[in-house]
Amino acid sequence: MKSLFTLLCLVVTFSLASQVGINTITPSPASVLEIASSSDGTHFGGWMAPKVSTTQRNSIPVTALDDGLMIFLSEGNIRCIQIWDGINLQWENVYCIPVNQAPIASNVQVSGSLVEGEPLMGSFVYSDAEGDPEGAHIYTWYRADDAAGTNQTQIQTGTSNTYTLTSLEVGSFIAVEVTPEATTGTSPGAAVLSAYSGPVNAPSAGGIFISEIADPDNNANARFIEVTNGSSNPIDISNWSVILYSNANTSPTTTYVFPTSTLLTGGASYVIAQNGGVFTSVYGFAADGLDALMNANGDDNFELRDASNNLIDAYGVVGIDQTGTCAEFEDGRALRIASISEGNPTFDEAEWTIWADSNIGGCTDHTNSPRIAPTDFSPGLHPN
Repeated sequence: MKSLFTLLCLVVTFSLASQVGINTITPSPASVLEIASSSDGTHFGGWMAPKVSTTQRNSIPVTALDDGLMIFLSEGNIRCIQIWDGINLQWENVYCIPVNQAPIASNVQVSGSLVEGEPLMGSFVYSDAEGDPEGAHIYTWYRADDAAGTNQTQIQTGTSNTYTLTSLEVGSFIAVEVTPEATTGTSPGAAVLSAYSGPVNAPSAGGIFISEIADPDNNANARFIEVTNGSSNPIDISNWSVILYSNANTSPTTTYVFPTSTLLTGGASYVIAQNGGVFTSVYGFAADGLDALMNANGDDNFELRDASNNLIDAYGVVGIDQTGTCAEFEDGRALRIASISEGNPTFDEAEWTIWADSNIGGCTDHTNSPRIAPTDFSPGLHPN
């Protein structure tokens, strides 16, 4: 009889108070179930929804009557709290935990001279959605029979973004594949292959050199300097520079830097004008480059340097005013003789034919005969 009384009391209690509390004895009267994060104020926990895969979720026998049923979908990178929509009969995302994205490589390119013995450089644009910093990227170099990548063969892989061409690559096409790496977050990203460039050429005699300097007697604004590729192969002169030292100055007056991706084909010339509009008007075509301070008046000095700042060619001697010397070309023209096909870091006046407005003795070929533009000049053509 006593046991029956106790059971009746429990039934009455649950009938009168329908709230259930976990970790609390005072659940809110507005809730059916209240879960407290701690029962002692020291140890804390959270509520975890049933964790299921996509297959497991799809096996739940939900109907319209289960509207509001909740789960936690966990499969691969998908981590979402979902709720059953009993009206549209489908699972809806309440919240999905963001996935850290892998870094992306874009604009993958190969630069450099496609000549045996020359170094090539791979470059790309790195991006990461979360801003994760760059790591040690992987560069994989390939050669192939043509620009389509036929018979692609790996020739080098690792963290170096440079490759020096060998005799094995002559006649082949070259590409680089970049696998971007991040130091934090998801990594690596997807590998991206550049376009194939080629064919690779065998070495050729000659190189880049200063071929003509102009100071027209009739038009100071038609001044220019020309450089020429004396080889039969294209040469990448990206970030090379022509430096003007006025008079006896030892500090540059101006430095013209060749733009990135400047490839000078074999035998071709590149003209830098002091005044673009005047140059076009006088000579009938646009110069390749412009520098308003490239304004030599015949007693100045020039240097041609490569992208590593190595001295490739020189006109005159820096620190010496060339007035009255065999290098003076005031109101005239300095023209490299036809037999020269590469630069000379040490100026040799015997490599030049020079016209000026002065009589200077002891020179190999220096004439007092001012030059008139455009008749006495031929920018963009060498030898001439």
